[in-house]
Amino acid sequence: MQMQRQMFEMSGSDASFCPEDDGGTLVLTDTHARCDFQKTGTFAEIMPADSDGDSPTELQGELTHLGGDRVRAFLPISGMTDELDEMEEDPQMIAMMRQMMAGMSISFTVKGREIESSTGTISEDGTSAFIRMGVDDLIAPAADRVGDFETILRF
Repeated sequence: MQMQRQMFEMSGSDASFCPEDDGGTLVLTDTHARCDFQKTGTFAEIMPADSDGDSPTELQGELTHLGGDRVRAFLPISGMTDELDEMEEDPQMIAMMRQMMAGMSISFTVKGREIESSTGTISEDGTSAFIRMGVDDLIAPAADRVGDFETILRF
C-alpha cells in the first residue's frame, strides 16, 4: 500500500496502516509513504480467517482462495468513501478538500504470477493490476465515484 508523502504527513505521519507485527515495513521516500508486506507460508497461515470479525472499518479488502493457485483480491472502494457522503452536503468543505489535496492520488496494486481478470489496469507483462484514484475521484458525487477493485490472479 502506498500514498503520497504529503498525504502521509498531513495525516500526522500515522503509520498504523503498516503494522510491523503483521509483517509490514514502512518505506519513506521523498515522494511516497509505502507499506511493504512480505510473508511466506501456506495460504491459511498468511491469510487466517478473522474469528472475531475485527477488521479495519476504513478498508475491508478481501483475499479469497479460489482453489489451486487462484486468488480473488477485492478492495471495496465504495467502503472508503462512505464518510464522504456527509461532506457532499457541504460545498465549502468539498471545495476546501479539493484545494488542499489537489494533485494527490492513492493507488493499489496486486501482483501475482498471472492476472486472469481485473477491474483495474493490467500491466503489459500480465503480472500485476492496479487502480489509481485522484482526490476528485474520491470526493465526486456518489454516482460518479470509482467502482470496486477486483482482480483474479494466479500465484
